[in-house]
Amino acid sequence: MKIAHDGIQLSFDIAGAGPLQFLFVHGLGGDRTHFAPQMEYFARQGRALNAELRGHGESDKPQQAYSIEGFADDLVWLCNRQQITKPVIVGQSMGGNMALEIAARYPDFPAGLVLLDSGVLFPASAGTVFAGYLEGLRGADFADEVRKIVADSCLPTDRCRAHVEQTFLATPQHVLVSTFTSLFPWDVHRARECAQACRVPVLYIEAAHRLADLDRFTALCPQLVTAKAVGSGYFLSLEVPEQINPMIDRFISLYVRRPG
Repeated sequence: MKIAHDGIQLSFDIAGAGPLQFLFVHGLGGDRTHFAPQMEYFARQGRALNAELRGHGESDKPQQAYSIEGFADDLVWLCNRQQITKPVIVGQSMGGNMALEIAARYPDFPAGLVLLDSGVLFPASAGTVFAGYLEGLRGADFADEVRKIVADSCLPTDRCRAHVEQTFLATPQHVLVSTFTSLFPWDVHRARECAQACRVPVLYIEAAHRLADLDRFTALCPQLVTAKAVGSGYFLSLEVPEQINPMIDRFISLYVRRPG
């Protein structure tokens, strides 16, 4: 399905029924296929919206600045239009950053957050690596840099790598560069404030590579619950749904207040 927000067509899937509601948000270079296993699973429990960010998938890809804050506004608007209220927001990679931004700016909107290997409060070592990625994405060898980023993010055993590479390569260079450029400023200027402002339950599921300072995160957000997937690189919603889905189930059953 598609719907226009300020002239920009946003693509999404919606399925299921019931009081428990979900919003799934893919990361940079992804599309709604990255949460296909979760849509199939959780739409049996309630109403689930699988969003496709502007610039990605089948959504429009205008020449503009892309930011965590802008994506978050699109998501809240889309949910309001589709009568998705008090959802558990599940975000992979920067989708988790958007979930935190939403929880800070719209504190009554989410019922809980699930962050899948999101780069929140980056460890110091990430700066140099990410600066190198950004330089490569800006250059003439854009496709080769995309393949390198995906390869670096995956384990050698990850079966989803070829699919993820396709979705990244389908994302225009101007979208990847602009969005990537916004990530570190958000982490420096907003991540701490958003973590501290968040009042709903939060689950962070880590993959093989550490992309968040979880000790700092816990100090700022004491309700944070952490977990680790086994044998998966960055794209764990695709790679190990048999681990991720039950973890989300357990988190909801223990910590998230159900409607009614």
